[in-house]
Amino acid sequence: MGELAVSFEFSGQFLNKEGKPAPYIHIAHALEQSFNFTFGSAYKSKERVFKRKPFNLTKALDYLKNLIIKATST
Repeated sequence: MGELAVSFEFSGQFLNKEGKPAPYIHIAHALEQSFNFTFGSAYKSKERVFKRKPFNLTKALDYLKNLIIKATST
């Protein structure tokens, strides 16, 4: 779920009330409420994503980001 939250943040597809990209913490809280779970510490979860994918991070997150953009544009 952490990868999904980071991908949503990087995609810039989720906007706040001012029309600016939503910060990671707001995305994480929305996912927690939507799927009834907890990250514990959302920022530690984000850090774990970066530690887990040190070599393929850009490739993996870009792939997820592109899927999100593609899904929202159709």
